[in-house]
Amino acid sequence: MSVLLYIFLFIQFSLFAQALEIKIATGINSDPPYVYGDEQISDKYPGITIEILRLIEKKIHVNFIIEKLPWKRVIHEVKLNKLDGGFHFSFKENRKTFVAYPILNGKNSANPKFSISNRSYVLYKLKEKNLQWDGKQIIMSPKTDIGVIRGSSIIDRIRELGYKPFEVNTDLQLIKGLVKGRYLAFIALENMLDPKIKLLQAKEKIFIEKLSPSVVSKPYYITFSKKFYQEHPKISWKIWKTIEQIKENGDLDQIFMKYSNR
Repeated sequence: MSVLLYIFLFIQFSLFAQALEIKIATGINSDPPYVYGDEQISDKYPGITIEILRLIEKKIHVNFIIEKLPWKRVIHEVKLNKLDGGFHFSFKENRKTFVAYPILNGKNSANPKFSISNRSYVLYKLKEKNLQWDGKQIIMSPKTDIGVIRGSSIIDRIRELGYKPFEVNTDLQLIKGLVKGRYLAFIALENMLDPKIKLLQAKEKIFIEKLSPSVVSKPYYITFSKKFYQEHPKISWKIWKTIEQIKENGDLDQIFMKYSNR
């Protein structure tokens, strides 16, 4: 074998062996059981979504570089193509202009079979305050803003209900704002807020009440920037279809078992 041919084959093999790096981000708040750790992802128990992403890395030729950022910044940087993608994105029609969802040909919305998680937004209130939620409308006296994480998809729903969103960056700020009376209620993801409320001191915990039914329940996705999707459509769909496979072949059940006692 000639030296030139050897060098050529070596370069080709090296290019093939190098996994595609995909820079993605999620919100800064701990998101149990899907992502554990504020600011940084926990090492021993990173969370169900992180386990899914690591399993995808083993199944296809990609390497996820994961960051944690304030959620509004995640959205902004995906929009500017500074990030290749992010999670967990719910489907919103107006995000289709800058986010690539798993939308099948001929359809207008993301297909839930490719979702990476499903969760619910729930209304929390100060226990002694006069506030009712019947699943359709909030009745509050006196009327105040509704607390919410900045950039959340639920903000539009809060406005539809006739209330102004009071936006904060972290779950802890959300809880403290309620306890301090800055608003009489907030709406947040149930799986993220319940564990944090359990860790509160008893004198704070007793003031908070969770109402039912949920305000909204929906699927969430890993999505990609328009630039990444245009450059790597096959990889994008391979990732979404691998998520579907993980949910169907029992891999996801095993991951959930690992976190069942967390």
